[in-house]
Parts: sequence; C-alpha cells; structure tokens
Amino acid sequence: MRVDRLLSILLIISNEGTVTGKELAEHFEVSIRTIYRDIDKLCEAGVPIASQGGKKGGFYIMENYNVDNLFFNRNQIQILMPIMNNLSFLFGKNQEYNDIVLKLENAYKNEKVQNDKLSINMSHFSMEDELKEYLYLMNKAIEDSRLMVFNYINRNLDYSERIVEPIQISYSHGQWKLVAFCRKRNDFRKFKLVRIKNMRLGDSFTKKDILNEEIQKIFDDSYDKKSIKVTFKFSNEIGEQLTEYFDKEAIHKRGDGCYIVEGFYPYEEGLFKFILGFGKECEVLEPKYLREETENYLKELLLKYNE
Repeated sequence: MRVDRLLSILLIISNEGTVTGKELAEHFEVSIRTIYRDIDKLCEAGVPIASQGGKKGGFYIMENYNVDNLFFNRNQIQILMPIMNNLSFLFGKNQEYNDIVLKLENAYKNEKVQNDKLSINMSHFSMEDELKEYLYLMNKAIEDSRLMVFNYINRNLDYSERIVEPIQISYSHGQWKLVAFCRKRNDFRKFKLVRIKNMRLGDSFTKKDILNEEIQKIFDDSYDKKSIKVTFKFSNEIGEQLTEYFDKEAIHKRGDGCYIVEGFYPYEEGLFKFILGFGKECEVLEPKYLREETENYLKELLLKYNE
C-alpha cells in the first residue's frame, strides 16, 4: 500500500543517511519513476528531502529535521482521530487502514477527550446503504488492480454498462466520484456514484503509467472545450450568499447594489438548471443566445403548469 511505502522510505532514508533511487526501487520492487513520485509526495507533506549527484549521491533528509516531528501532540490527535473514525466507512474492511486506526487509538489512548472537536459526515442522503459497499469495492479494485463493471446513467439519461479501470476515489462539492479510464469511451472519466447501479469487480488489468496531474489536465482541457463565458446579474438580496457558489474574485458589486459574476461554465442543460436554482434573484446578461435560450427553457417549463 502506498502509505506504508512512503513511511518506509522516510525511515530508510532517516536511518541510512543517503539512499539512491535505484536502491529504493529495488527494495520495494517498483520503478524508479514511482520512487521519484513518492519522494515528491513526502516533500509536499513537509519532509525536507534533498538529492545529491555523484558516486556517493542519493536522497537524504536535510539537517535540523527530526523524524520525531512526525509524531502528534495532544491537540493534533484530537483533530486526527475523529477524521480517521469518520473515514472508516471509506475503507470498509481494509485491514491496513483499520490497523492504523487501532495503533493510533492504542498509542494515544490517554489523549482522548470526552467530545471530539470535529464531526464529519460525507455520506449521501440518497444512497446511504450503497455508499459503504461501493466505496469498499472501489478501494479494493484500486488496490488489487481489478476492473470495475457497473451500469451508468449519464447526464443525458443514457443508460449503459461500463467497464472501467479505476484510478482514484474523489469527493468534491458534496459528491462522491470514481475517476477511471472508461473502455467504452476510450477516455478518462469521472463517474458520480449516485448514477451507478449494480457495481461489481471484474478481471485484473495492468495499470496505465500516467500521473494524476496528467489525468487532471485531460479533465481541465475537456472542461475548457465545452465551456462558455457567462455573465450573471444578481440582486442585492442574495449578494452575501454568492460566495457559496462562486469564487470571491469573480464577484463584483455595482453602485446600484446589484452583483455581477463572470465565469466559464459547460454549455449543457445542467447550466440552465444551475441558473434556475437562483430563482428570481439571477439574470443572465451575456451571451445573448444563452439569455434567449434560458427564456425559452422557462417558457417550456411554464407550459407544464398551464396544461
């Protein structure tokens, strides 16, 4: 498991002083590129690992850094434990994760307080029962390099079976998603869990040698291609709430008290639903064709209530 490898790499470098990437790769039976990615992750976590070239070169931990700094104090444990406990459903029966929690609880059993400082609930109201099962299956599929097979309903309400190579479990904006390579579309996709039915494990597969940053760029480029620049006008009544939906930098207050927001959004039906979600407090200013199409969308909606 990668977490174990990262901790082991840190301890090896700390104990040995200087270790080459080749030595680490041979020790863990992974590629040198994987070791480089792991070193980058450790550096991102705040561990000052440097490298030195030459015959006696390799990776080493910079002076004045003590591995003991990795241990947690009382206040940090009070924050960490509720996070670990609330995320336990994500890993389900994963023994390695449960071992981590048990070790923390045992090591810091005297640090517990009566009330946790944090309470976290990342379940979804419409799929309470399926969520734990799906997250467990996805985690297992990623760890064991197993295909995932499921039925999926896309935004156009098209229903189809998908066979995917799972890469990552993502949670953002209140939605759980599976990041995977879809063999049906021959491309990387993000699948919302709420649209997945009958998920099951498939055969083993060979993982693609691609960085998460490269996958994210693919998603970003796809988003940009189907996006248009939209200018919204909001009433003063809703102005203070706009930071719940937009970046602060995109929000501008006019002299008359109204708010103007500009941004890029996918040009699809979901955009109309997003606009209508603000009710009478929102008006589309630009582009003109989107303004006209929003008006037509409203007219079609009203027809259902005039029948």
